Amino acid sequence: MPLDFTASESLIKDYRLKLGDKIRQVREERGYSQEQLAGMMDINRTTISKIENGKFSITVDYLVRFSIFLDFEFKVIER
Repeated sequence: MPLDFTASESLIKDYRLKLGDKIRQVREERGYSQEQLAGMMDINRTTISKIENGKFSITVDYLVRFSIFLDFEFKVIER
């Protein structure tokens, strides 16, 4: 049975938060501040903050940048 709109929006928010938490965790493990990582990626520090806090709809392009600059592979897993 398909999810209704409200349930799908909630699920999307949960995924954004999980992804943002993982990005923050990896960034901190690598020893980078948000400012340092933003400079490396040529984006605003506030964008990093919004992504880490689940308040920004991340694109595949950003995900690839994080993978490159954090030397971390994000994987898509089938359910």
